[in-house]
Amino acid sequence: MTALTKQFGSPGSDMDYGYEVKRGNADGDDDVQDIATSGQICLENVSSRTITNRTIPNVIHFIVQSKCLPKEIASAHTHNWEAIDQHSIMYHDQRSIDAYMSRARKDFPAAAATYKCALDPLAKMDLAKLMILWDHGGIAVDIGHVMGPAFQNGKLIQDRDECIFEVDEELAVNPRFLACKPKHAALYAAIVRFITMPFVDYTSTFPYTLEKRNDVIGFARTFLTGFNSDDGNITIRGLFEGDEIAQINTTAINGELFTSLPMNNDTRNEIRLGLIPKEDQEQCKAILRNDSYALDIKSLLDLVGYGTENVTCREGLKFIGSKFDERSILEGRKIPKILHMTSKSHCFADEFVETISKWSFKDYSTFMHDDVAVDRLLSREWPEFPLLQEVRSCINTGAGMADLWRYLVIWEYGGIYTDIDNAPGPLFQNGTIILNDMDSFFEVDGMGGFPSQYFFAASPHHPVAYNMVQHAISRLLEVSNIGYYGVHFVTGPAATKCGVLSTINNGYPKEGFYTGLFNRTINVRGDRRRKPKERQYIHRSITVNKKHVYSSMDMLHYSKQMSKNQRNQYKPHSCLHEIYQHFKIRD
Repeated sequence: MTALTKQFGSPGSDMDYGYEVKRGNADGDDDVQDIATSGQICLENVSSRTITNRTIPNVIHFIVQSKCLPKEIASAHTHNWEAIDQHSIMYHDQRSIDAYMSRARKDFPAAAATYKCALDPLAKMDLAKLMILWDHGGIAVDIGHVMGPAFQNGKLIQDRDECIFEVDEELAVNPRFLACKPKHAALYAAIVRFITMPFVDYTSTFPYTLEKRNDVIGFARTFLTGFNSDDGNITIRGLFEGDEIAQINTTAINGELFTSLPMNNDTRNEIRLGLIPKEDQEQCKAILRNDSYALDIKSLLDLVGYGTENVTCREGLKFIGSKFDERSILEGRKIPKILHMTSKSHCFADEFVETISKWSFKDYSTFMHDDVAVDRLLSREWPEFPLLQEVRSCINTGAGMADLWRYLVIWEYGGIYTDIDNAPGPLFQNGTIILNDMDSFFEVDGMGGFPSQYFFAASPHHPVAYNMVQHAISRLLEVSNIGYYGVHFVTGPAATKCGVLSTINNGYPKEGFYTGLFNRTINVRGDRRRKPKERQYIHRSITVNKKHVYSSMDMLHYSKQMSKNQRNQYKPHSCLHEIYQHFKIRD
């Protein structure tokens, strides 16, 4: 019995991809039958002997809610697809797909939860399609299409083709078709892209649009190859040995590759995958609906090594440790009275000692996270953030690591984050501006009018912090050269802006009060572009001769953190390439 038969159907023959014309669920329970209702025809899998010298298996996969389809769809499939020579046809119904996608996996641990929580049927179908091709290879086509003359009864796919995309004249990928050998790097890229999409991108809050479908599949082609050409049909070698991609430009071929079947909304609803039960939907959203505002203070104290610091600073530097005040944890308050800062060590020049001391507010705790504490937090297991550990190898500066860390520490513990060269302005009122019922707090950044990344505050497990982490991971995956990229546009303020945008649907909020995902709120204050210094909430970069002071503390400004020689140590490849190489070694 083949692996494909074991997972998707009843016992079959000894063919590589053969199976009996017999229906059953993923567990082989043949007592569960699809029963046609009026106006339906039940389709059955069609077996054919494998073409042994072809790299892409000659199996065509369709994902459907039920094998019993509306007559017009079933008749078209019977006439068209089942007449194709030397190809097996597999109709994966919801019962078998749900069972298949619920399995625990070592290669993609987040796939099961992502599939379960994808509320858009198209999103569920795309992820299932990618996973089937990753495990078994073959050809995947959306159920609402039949082959056109250009598909040549399958002969369009040559024996040595390894992965084929359909593109239009602007090289945008059409997600209705994908053909790949098992475990092709392009499939890895698409799966990674999907499971690291911010949660809201595949929920009903932000529909899974055609543009997002194109983005998932197209991401694999673009970032695997860096390909950008206006040629027609072309085969190109990817970044990984043995993984080639063929592109079929449908504007440069004779005849249609596929024909879309006419369907009304009722027919579409009848053939697409169904939604998960409402109770499961609520469970999926629970991570972003955690409004308990609970804080594990013991975990935080252990994280920073509170009470165990034993640091001797060299001459000219002074020690600054963490300070815990039990009054900072106030029952009924959303944002805890906790300040988080980070630096290479606990040893500071006088200029920074003076600036940091300005944050010593009454009833507040202050936690200074050194490099060890930052690494300790980032190294934890974070199931809610797939690939967080993997993308760390794509971060080439301490500033980038500090960006990811600040979102994560506020997500887990809540409180206030501030850069160490900031000081509270007069309008911050020694922290009293943040009231007990406030859920988050940002200042408008003077550089671009977006929410501040140098300073922000939020309650534990606020969706805005979750979204900032997710966008930082997602944007790292888009880096085409990890040797040199703009931190601002990847993990920095761009990730903050996108996180706020995903939460309240506004990336440039003006001063005001906003309600966003799951009724969680964001307070935005000030506008540094118009306010004089005495009317600011936060004074930025007040340390004089900052770069020299950083140097005295064995630190570098982010713009100087990599010399030209150090950049050359990083191979000029993408973040996706970097994590895939590690994946292959681990796998």
